[in-house]
Amino acid sequence: MRDRLRRAAFELIEGRRVERISVSDITQLAGVSRQVFYQHFRDRDDAVAQAVAASFRELAPGDGEDPRAVIHRLCEFSARHAELYRNLYPSAASQQTANAYRDLLHPACLRLVEHLPDPATLADFVLGGIIEILRLPAEGSAAPATAESLRRRVDACLDVISGASVTAHFEA
Repeated sequence: MRDRLRRAAFELIEGRRVERISVSDITQLAGVSRQVFYQHFRDRDDAVAQAVAASFRELAPGDGEDPRAVIHRLCEFSARHAELYRNLYPSAASQQTANAYRDLLHPACLRLVEHLPDPATLADFVLGGIIEILRLPAEGSAAPATAESLRRRVDACLDVISGASVTAHFEA
């Protein structure tokens, strides 16, 4: 039931703003009662946040996987679900979602900077930068960001950290 409710909440958040979604909308789409809903979630915002967080867990790295692969999957996810982000912010669910995003990204960021002085601080800095870049599709600009353009921007920044040249990333 919990997965069914999460899938319903995720589907709804992709189509409309959080404040326009009700518990009844989620339960109707999931085909369950309100009583069942409240056995799994505190409220609508909890269901929405957990639905989005569950989708992030599907992007989690495999054992020994290159941390950039995780970040690239998030680029693709962000570009593909730009409407979800626009519908999520600002809402009470947005902070829980941001925390889940950070939880997924932080280990990858730490691995990327572990060779540098003060990796814990640098990982937080890199994480903040990546989050800002991945927010671009939700900005609603005239030219929406694509997964490829997000990957190029993120890689340009990560290449600086690893000592590589960034010129090629910002061309095109």
